[in-house]
Amino acid sequence: MKKLTFLLLILIALPSFGQSMEDTLAIKKATLDYIEGWATGNVERIQNSVSPELSKRRVAAAGEMVFVQDMSRSLLCASAMGNAKGVRMPDLTPGKELAPEIRILDIDGSNASIKTWNTKFGFFDYIHLSKAGGKWMIVNVLWDMNAKK
Repeated sequence: MKKLTFLLLILIALPSFGQSMEDTLAIKKATLDYIEGWATGNVERIQNSVSPELSKRRVAAAGEMVFVQDMSRSLLCASAMGNAKGVRMPDLTPGKELAPEIRILDIDGSNASIKTWNTKFGFFDYIHLSKAGGKWMIVNVLWDMNAKK
């Protein structure tokens, strides 16, 4: 009964936060298309979910030098095509399926912030999406490797 009450409270509260269940599902689909498209080499899924103007970044360091690694949608697609025969990163959960965790941090009108964790390959993404023309698209990604424990 507690689960049912909790679920009803969530469903009632969603419209008051400016999001619909339809938006939530579309945001999760775009996010999965991005993650799973990269992992499987499915460029069509990436192109369907990621803006042509994508800005994907990672802050890195080499000794004292700090720099930003940039990736466009075309470079992301090229990277994904290399994964079509298997991801060339260490598999941290051999024998297990790719099972990214997705957490919607905020939806405000036509913009959303998401955090994902990819424990299979050891990285996370902060993702920004915008809805235009009735479709949610990823426009920004800040990513990094998971912290060593």
